[in-house]
Amino acid sequence: MNMNMNMMMMQGESTMFLRLFLLLLLLSCIRFNDYAEASTTPIINLWPKPRNLTWSPPYQTTLLSSSFTIITTTIHRNKHLSAAISHYHTLIKSEHHHPLVPLGVKISKDLPPLQNLSIEVVDPHAGLVHGVNESYTLSILPSHATLTAETVWGAMRGLETFSQLVWDCPTKIAVGVEVWDFPLFVHRGLLVDTARNYYPMKDLLRTVEAMSMNKLNVLHLHLTDAESFPLVLPLEPVLAEKGAYAPHMVYTPEDVKTLVEFGLDHGVRVIPEIDTPG
Repeated sequence: MNMNMNMMMMQGESTMFLRLFLLLLLLSCIRFNDYAEASTTPIINLWPKPRNLTWSPPYQTTLLSSSFTIITTTIHRNKHLSAAISHYHTLIKSEHHHPLVPLGVKISKDLPPLQNLSIEVVDPHAGLVHGVNESYTLSILPSHATLTAETVWGAMRGLETFSQLVWDCPTKIAVGVEVWDFPLFVHRGLLVDTARNYYPMKDLLRTVEAMSMNKLNVLHLHLTDAESFPLVLPLEPVLAEKGAYAPHMVYTPEDVKTLVEFGLDHGVRVIPEIDTPG
């Protein structure tokens, strides 16, 4: 009796194991089929990930023309946008980065090289203030590319996106791409405490550039505190003479102005903070 029961239990366990094995096998086949279908679709990786990106079949790419230019159709010029255009034009021409995951798409020989990117800004006078509109729409068609934004700051975010869509040497770019994007958070910033840790100007400028690449928009610069006073004040020069860590570890008013302007050229609002000695 006990032997029969043991045999029945063993058969039941074997049946359950077989069912579980078949279920796992079925699920793995489904997953593999989904992966096989997904792997045939090339993926464009942008950082930060935009709200919406579409690349329409047949997933074509073309070359960037050797005479490629970035132009703006906005009547009223903005000096910060002009600086950003110059910066990204140089970057696109010289960087030639290679994606970590190749797109696996060949150049479409029947498409002409892309000649230019046209930028249109609705309000070129809007300042880089809290809550400013940074949305943009980028369209890269076989015949032309357009970037539309409400403000110059949104245009700068779109230029960063465009620069990430260009790769390799000779320079290639995907066509049939549409990007619509705006930031989730209006304040996206870093705090740099130069009172406790002195950073040379070149490092602060590099930080602004890195922030622009990541589409951050506020650099809070904690210039002075009880630990040190590296800011040179023309009316009170003794503060920096006695308060800086070393004579060369100081920031002049020209340094601060340069950093603020450099930040605006990269879509970053630099906010210097000065603690009153007490």
